[in-house]
Amino acid sequence: MSSLIKLFKKFPTEESCIEFLENIRWKDGVICPYCGSNKTCNHNTKVSETRNAKRHQCQDCHKSFSVTVGTIFHHTHLDLRKWFWMISMMLNAKKGISACQVARELEMRRPTVWLKMHHIRSAMNTEQKELLAGIFEMDETYVKTTKDDDKNDKGGFGGGRSTKNNTPVVGIKQKNGNIKAFATNDTKYHTLAEIAMNTAEHGSEFHTDQYSSYRNFKLYYKHKTVNHSMEYVTHDKIHCNSVEGF
Repeated sequence: MSSLIKLFKKFPTEESCIEFLENIRWKDGVICPYCGSNKTCNHNTKVSETRNAKRHQCQDCHKSFSVTVGTIFHHTHLDLRKWFWMISMMLNAKKGISACQVARELEMRRPTVWLKMHHIRSAMNTEQKELLAGIFEMDETYVKTTKDDDKNDKGGFGGGRSTKNNTPVVGIKQKNGNIKAFATNDTKYHTLAEIAMNTAEHGSEFHTDQYSSYRNFKLYYKHKTVNHSMEYVTHDKIHCNSVEGF
């Protein structure tokens, strides 16, 4: 907590965060992120009745930009102080920190915090993992990993039931490609979305059933579903039979 207090003092305003980023990114002078020109000028853009945003204008391509262009902070509409505080909390948590805890500390919505933390982890990852592109099937089930009191119980497939003895397993298969399976703690939206984001490129196509945890996949992917209460293959051949068979 002391490190967070120091951060509050170092970055008391949005402007102080912008100045810090500019000193790091443009220590030798402002460069246009669009055309690479160093012929720029400053101007302020009014974003509210009480606040102006610092902007730069390129004199060659005539585009307006800020220091956040091309970074994880761009187009997020989130106060940079909260970004900085979130990064600090993640770096200083020796055993990791949950999105719920960060959301409480910063008085933010948990889904927003979860997504920002995902972006931060991706930016911190020095090993750039190549994401796959194309069409994917995705499904979830439960595998029995703890034996019941029944002496004849040998574990095995959990039959899709969520019980204390069953572990959620999520499968994701690229059409005409390989399949991956992940043991998880739950099958909530954020868990399934993180698996998808770590596997498939933004804009890829996902085929799933109508389980509620997939409902917001449309924000990041082309998402098509099949209603298993009515059919297993739609009229336009949408299904997730391959991953279900696995």
